[in-house]
Amino acid sequence: MTLSLSLIGYASGIAANDEGCGEGPLYLQKHGLEQQLSMQHLAAHWQAMLIPRLGTKNDRLQRVVELNKQLAALTFDLTQPNKRFSILGGDHSCAIGTWSGVAAALAQQNGELGLIWIDAHMDSHTFETTHTSNIHGMPLAVLLGYGDTALTHLRMPSPKINPKRLVLIGTRSFEAEEEMLLQRLGVRIYNMEAVAKRGFESVLSDAIVYVKENSLGFGVSLDLDSIDPFDAPGVGVPEDNGISGKDLCQGLKQLHQASQLIGVEVVEYNPYHDKGCKTKRLIQEILLSIFGV
Repeated sequence: MTLSLSLIGYASGIAANDEGCGEGPLYLQKHGLEQQLSMQHLAAHWQAMLIPRLGTKNDRLQRVVELNKQLAALTFDLTQPNKRFSILGGDHSCAIGTWSGVAAALAQQNGELGLIWIDAHMDSHTFETTHTSNIHGMPLAVLLGYGDTALTHLRMPSPKINPKRLVLIGTRSFEAEEEMLLQRLGVRIYNMEAVAKRGFESVLSDAIVYVKENSLGFGVSLDLDSIDPFDAPGVGVPEDNGISGKDLCQGLKQLHQASQLIGVEVVEYNPYHDKGCKTKRLIQEILLSIFGV
């Protein structure tokens, strides 16, 4: 019997400057993503739609923490029986909850989590280094154990990711403080120049081998702004000269046979910026490339 893919919406944009991405998961649900996947022989169901409570900028951190506690509980429960899941965002702060839950579940089995982070940005600021105070620019630093303790201690106090189990792909817009932190930790980074030179499929192949080594399982966190805006206009922070949608989906097919793959995030979808549902259709293709038959 084929297991159904659990879809979890993280309908929040409160950690971003443009909150429109909070509508992304709701738009996907309303416009039949589940049914469209099923028509392509990928059984899927919406397990949860997480929505932040109303508040102000002054309590934004607390609301992000609350929402990510809920998300971490869900991914913890899904990781234990090895059920397939995809988090659909929403701003990238969801990575804090997604991978905190997974890391805690693997820690109970004395294992570590590997993570492939596909993003135009490094998302490795803290409140001390940030230029914007936007928490969606911090999740990777948090997972590595840097930042506010309300975030870094989610689910368990230790770092969720060993820097030697982490790979970044497609970076092309970041600040010096982020780069310094990741370089100091020895994180493997394939910037967009390397991806353009070698090809996304080849880079991803190397990344899969790297994160699988000495980890019990691995995940993928995919920010849609890693893709060229021509193919994915529906994002909050578009960056030129990204990965083509075609190359991305072709490369992601490698994950279909990866038995150690635990789950995937696809984040920062902003339907208000989409053009002709281009990005919405690409999200569907991404999920089919990874989980389809």
